Amino acid sequence: MRITNNVLVNNLKNSLSRNIRSMEKIQNQLATGMRINKPSDDPTGIVESLRLSSRLRENAQFQANVQDALGWLTTTDDTLGSLTNALQRVSELTIQAANGTLSSNDRAVVHAEVEQIVQEVGAIANTMHGDRYIFGGTNTTEEPYVAGEWHHNTTSIQYEIGVGVEIPINLTAEEVFVKSGVFKALEDIVGHMDDNNAQALSNEDLGALQKAIDQVLASRAKVGASVNRLEMTKARLEEQKVNFSNLQAEVDGVDSAWVIMQLKEQEAVYRASLAVGARVIMPTLVDFIR
Repeated sequence: MRITNNVLVNNLKNSLSRNIRSMEKIQNQLATGMRINKPSDDPTGIVESLRLSSRLRENAQFQANVQDALGWLTTTDDTLGSLTNALQRVSELTIQAANGTLSSNDRAVVHAEVEQIVQEVGAIANTMHGDRYIFGGTNTTEEPYVAGEWHHNTTSIQYEIGVGVEIPINLTAEEVFVKSGVFKALEDIVGHMDDNNAQALSNEDLGALQKAIDQVLASRAKVGASVNRLEMTKARLEEQKVNFSNLQAEVDGVDSAWVIMQLKEQEAVYRASLAVGARVIMPTLVDFIR
């Protein structure tokens, strides 16, 4: 094969193009901090990188679900605390009303306070977390307790906090109010106070009220157990996020020091190519005429 000046020049151009492409690739890696900027950089590595990115997005959604669930359950716990305090206050007032030594004025004051607490318990039944009613089951847009009637369902809201793992985030009115007979106990207490029936207040109503309080406390314990589980899940998801991020950095991240060394090496090769090119491009007759 005869080597002409054009062959040398074309080979030089191809070599310079390759050197420039290599420098561009390394500069992009250094600028982005990513070893893989397009699939052709590493076809096998890009598959692993995309898989890890998907896991990170999935993990982020689980973390958001856990955080929302914790907010919901915190509201529920605070509400149950208020309900417990209200019922315990009614218990104290019922014991006072059952005391036959109370004057009519004192009995009227006790009766008025109990009626106010009954209204407060009704408001508690309609507590909201954000714009959702917490005791309405899956019917979170409608007040569960209206004018002494329930408008709710007994289905719990389920949040996915892991792959195939769901947890109920709410208590229904059925669990907290209906099964415990809270409003029935309160209505009986008000009625027996109206009738000045100290015996019924002492023998029947206090027992029914205590049963309601015990049910509320059991519901609060259930909420506490769910919160503990969510806190553990939150910690686990945070650890997974760190692990996935580290793995992804290993797959498509770069070692800046190593990349800088590679860039300097490519710059030296490119400079050498230019120096060689100056010798390959031979002088022509025109150069001598000048």
